Amino acid sequence: MEALRNRNAARIKYGAPPSAKTESTTDVKFTEEEKKTISELKQLYMETINLDVALQRDIYNMEKSFEEKHSVIFEKRKKILDEFRKQNHGDSKPNLSVPHFWLKVLKASYTEFISKKDEKILECLSDIRARLHSDPVVKFDIEFHFYPNDYFTNTVLTKTYFLNCLPDPEDPLSYDGAEIYKCEGCNIEWKQAKDRERKDETLEQTSFFDFFTPPILPADIEDPNYCDINSILQNDFELGFYLKERVIPKAVIFFTGEIADCQSSSDSDTETDDTEDESDAEEEEVSSNGTDK
Repeated sequence: MEALRNRNAARIKYGAPPSAKTESTTDVKFTEEEKKTISELKQLYMETINLDVALQRDIYNMEKSFEEKHSVIFEKRKKILDEFRKQNHGDSKPNLSVPHFWLKVLKASYTEFISKKDEKILECLSDIRARLHSDPVVKFDIEFHFYPNDYFTNTVLTKTYFLNCLPDPEDPLSYDGAEIYKCEGCNIEWKQAKDRERKDETLEQTSFFDFFTPPILPADIEDPNYCDINSILQNDFELGFYLKERVIPKAVIFFTGEIADCQSSSDSDTETDDTEDESDAEEEEVSSNGTDK
């Protein structure tokens, strides 16, 4: 399926301004016979596009047909983690899993989204799954499953990504494969909503859980916030596809550290602090030596 996944990789496109369709000014350089030939060649090219659209649809249908088999494997993985928790920590501590399996997986993959406060909540993660939908709309869900916890009543938090697999009817020749064009989050039912809001306003400028409330892109591309929000959504789409294709199936080797696609932001901060401390120490030593002399 890896080859299919590579072929299936969707381009990221969220609310980008439509490509400017300029009228052809080069036609005047072609003779009537040449124009006729070019028209025939474009018709053939359109046939290849139609084949690519059909292929894309078949790939998603095939991937969907294998989803049940993958789910059986992932269910076994969850059972192993649950059994470890029960054997080593007992049912009284449902948030411990090898330990904190999924928290460690996320920290080894996209840690810049995880604050220290988020970590406490993500310790309650029991599973992460991807769900595919190919009819009537091509989309996929990223599901974050949680043990009962003190933070929110949801047992599952979901993020949905929508894909467009059809050419633009106004400019079909510009088709270049499937595109992620929209995402939707979910409402988190915080048990202490007021406390959470106060924390958000004062202490926590960014949070992993912002992932479930993506910003809305302004309809006007001249809006001063358009570029910033569009950039956030581009990263959001990349993260969703990355979780689906890489993190979920390869979770165990992210956990063990055999694979890591990015460094922990906390590690980077620590390294920076250590470097600054070393520099300060060196400066003090030089200063001291200079005084002795």
